[in-house]
Amino acid sequence: MELLTACWLAIIATPIALWFYGALAWMALPHHKKDFKKLPDDTKVLDFVRGLGLPPGVYGYPNMHCEGEDRERIKKLWETGPMGILSVWNKVSMGRNMLLTFIVELIAAFLIAYVGVAAGFGRGEPFAKVFQVLGTVGILTFTVGCLPNAIWFQANKTAVVSGIIDGVIMGLITGAVMAWLWPK
Repeated sequence: MELLTACWLAIIATPIALWFYGALAWMALPHHKKDFKKLPDDTKVLDFVRGLGLPPGVYGYPNMHCEGEDRERIKKLWETGPMGILSVWNKVSMGRNMLLTFIVELIAAFLIAYVGVAAGFGRGEPFAKVFQVLGTVGILTFTVGCLPNAIWFQANKTAVVSGIIDGVIMGLITGAVMAWLWPK
């Protein structure tokens, strides 16, 4: 536990580095430009969704879990399509979302440092070993978790690829920061 406490600088510096990478990835780099497909007439869709008065949430259509609905009718709707998911958001709060993202990355950094300690890394562990192991854990952390949802909900292929690219880069950043600041 003492060694994990000694990792505080690496644990704090990692989400800071990841936050800067995320800002760069979404604001300046080109790989997220085609994550979302353009609707043929977004005004018509916006007017329709506004007219429904839906509160924020994630809606699936057709809904297989409707109680009291005729199962055969819903099954037929699924077979004939279209089907999909509609995410309705509140107004986006950049500050809130940036803070929550930082907190998630802070928790991830803590758990990744814990893996290093649990793997038996001691003080003065070689940079290359810390980078290899904790970078791999970082890649797993930031890449693999979202793939089942991408598969099941047919995410845009370019969004999946850009997410994998980000996950690998974020994992490598995590490994590099952890290795650089691992207690001596």
